[in-house]
Amino acid sequence: MIVTTGHAQSYPQRTDVPSVYIETENRRAITSKEQYQNCTLILVDGESTLRYENAQIRGRGNSTWWNSDKKPYRVKFANKERFLGEGFANAKSWTLLANHGDKTMIRNALTYDLGRFMGMKFCPAAKFVDLYLNGDYRGTYQISDQVQVHKKRIEISEEDGWLLEVVNQYSKEQPLVTTTRYGIMYNIKNPEDANLTVNKRIAIGQWLRNFEEAVASDDFMDQQRGYRAYVDEDDLINWYVGAEITGNIDALYSIYMYKDGDDDKMHFGPLWDLDLGYDNSSEKSLLRQMEAFLGLWDRPFEKILQRLWQDPWFAQACNDRLQQLVDNGLQQYLLTHIDSLRSAIWQTQTENFRKWRINQEVYSWAKHAYYNNYDSYINDLKGFVNIHIPYLQQAFAQRLTTGIDGVEKESANGPFFDLHGRQVTTPTRKEIYIHNHQKVIKQ
Repeated sequence: MIVTTGHAQSYPQRTDVPSVYIETENRRAITSKEQYQNCTLILVDGESTLRYENAQIRGRGNSTWWNSDKKPYRVKFANKERFLGEGFANAKSWTLLANHGDKTMIRNALTYDLGRFMGMKFCPAAKFVDLYLNGDYRGTYQISDQVQVHKKRIEISEEDGWLLEVVNQYSKEQPLVTTTRYGIMYNIKNPEDANLTVNKRIAIGQWLRNFEEAVASDDFMDQQRGYRAYVDEDDLINWYVGAEITGNIDALYSIYMYKDGDDDKMHFGPLWDLDLGYDNSSEKSLLRQMEAFLGLWDRPFEKILQRLWQDPWFAQACNDRLQQLVDNGLQQYLLTHIDSLRSAIWQTQTENFRKWRINQEVYSWAKHAYYNNYDSYINDLKGFVNIHIPYLQQAFAQRLTTGIDGVEKESANGPFFDLHGRQVTTPTRKEIYIHNHQKVIKQ
C-alpha cells in the first residue's frame, strides 16, 4: 500500500536529490543477501512523501557486499510500483547501488547513458538518492532497474524466454548450468520457479553446449554453421564494443544473455557492473582496456572472445561499429554526460564524502589513486575517455591486420604503449609496455 502525504517533518530531504528512508522490522540489521526481511520505505522528493508499506530488503552483489561498509541492497515491493516515475518500469524489484568503489559514483549511470547512445535494447534507468537505514544516514545511492524479464526491462516471455548470466565461482547461484567445452557457468535467471521445467533446463544446457561447440569448430567462421548462427550479431557486437569502450575489467564476469522462446538467436546486454570500469582498478593487465581479446585475464567468457577475434568478420564488425560511434560523437557524448551527472549529484556527493572519506581505499583492487576533492576523480574519468577512445580505434584497426594470435605484421619500429594506453615514442623507463601486441619489459 502507498500513502501519499505532505512533506513530513520527521523525514526531511537532505539535499536536492530525493531522500529514501528504510526502516526494517524491529530495526534489524541487514545481514543476508539471500533472505529478505520486512521493511517500510519512505521516498521524499520535494513536497511529496510516498510511504511503501510491506516492502522487503536484502543485500546484493558479491565483492561489493562482502568487502564494503557501504553496502548495496535489493528492494522488493508487495505490489508493482513505478518507483522511478511514469515512463519507467512498473515492477516489484529494484536495486540500490552503493557505488562505493567508484569515487565519482557515476560510472554505472554513465554507462546506462552510453547504452542508450549505442541503441541497446535495454538500458537500466537510474536515479540518485540520499539513503537512511534505520535512522542512520548511509550516503549517496543509486536506484536502478533490476536486470530481469519484465516490461521496459528484458522484454521477452516470462514463461518461455531465457535470461542467463555468465558468472564465476563467487557469484554462482542455483539454478546453474555449467558447460563442458569451456567450463563456463551460467546462472538461469529466467524461466523462474515452476516455469523452469526439467525439459527447459535440459534445452538451455543443450543450446549452450551447441553454441560453444560451434565456437570451437573448424567451421566457426561460417555464418550458417558457426557461432553467428546462434547469436544476434548486432547485439553481440554492441555489447562487446561497449565493454571495451568502458574498459570494464568485470565485463566478462557480468554478461547477461537472453533469448525469447520462439527466437533462435541469443541477445547480449545490458552493460552492467561498472564501478571498476573506466580505469578504476589496480588489477592492471597490460592495456587492460583491451583485456578481452588480448587474453590477459582468466575470465569466464575470455576463451570464446579470443576465438571470435580470429574471425575476420568479427574484427571488421567491431572496427566498423566503433568507428561509427566515434563518427556519431561518442567521445563528446561521454564527456557531456560526465559533466551532467557531476552537476546532478554535486550536493549529495558532498554529503556522502562527509560520511565516507573521499581519499580512503575501499577495495584492495580499486584504483590506488586517491584525492582530497571530488573533481579530481571526475577529471581522471574524463582523462580516461580522452585517451582510451583514440587508443581503441587504433588497436581495433591494427587487429584487422595482426589477428588475435599476435603475429607481427608491423614494423619492428612500430609504436609502444604504456599501461594507460598512451603511445610512447621511446620507452626509457623501467616499465611494462605493449609493442606489436606483445608484452615488452624494460629492465
